[in-house]
Amino acid sequence: MGLLQLAAVALALGSVGHSSPVPQGGTAPAAKYCDASTSICYSEYVSQEKIAIRVAIPDTATAGNFDVLLQIEAPKTVGWAGVAWGGVMVNNPLTVGWANGTSAVVSSRSAGTKANDTHWTLSVLAQGVSAWGTTKLDPSSTVSLAYAQAATPPTEPANNASRFSIHNSHQKFSIDLKSAQIANFTELVQKASAAKAA
Repeated sequence: MGLLQLAAVALALGSVGHSSPVPQGGTAPAAKYCDASTSICYSEYVSQEKIAIRVAIPDTATAGNFDVLLQIEAPKTVGWAGVAWGGVMVNNPLTVGWANGTSAVVSSRSAGTKANDTHWTLSVLAQGVSAWGTTKLDPSSTVSLAYAQAATPPTEPANNASRFSIHNSHQKFSIDLKSAQIANFTELVQKASAAKAA
């Protein structure tokens, strides 16, 4: 599935931009991160470039049949960053984001975003990333994903279909979907979306 062919829902979710670097660094294993502004807790992985990739799913999720809340927080020095849901780019759903002024952009979906002097943050509700082809992510296991990033921003930052350069680095990582499960998923998504709209 190509970048722009991925079916996803466009929900604006609240998010925060930090004025200091992401607290974790290196290639630490997935940990828990709770967003104070939305009360949503994520399973988190922080890359060596200090890109935080956070995932939350419903506690009622069944294999290949669940939405995913994705939050990417990256230093402003990162031109774009993305997640390959199958652990490789080819034939897997991709979610890519980048800064655009005081907000951020994600492929063909709208998202809750923020950018400040040091970081940009993207929060998006993605549908269609838990199952594609014959692959189904297991919500009760640790799954292998991949991220990629580049320092060069897209040629048209305001355009979610903009071209962007090849990645400067990429790495496989694991996210524990069991620890990413949250109760009241739909309610928290609605609350975050309403807060962003207000």
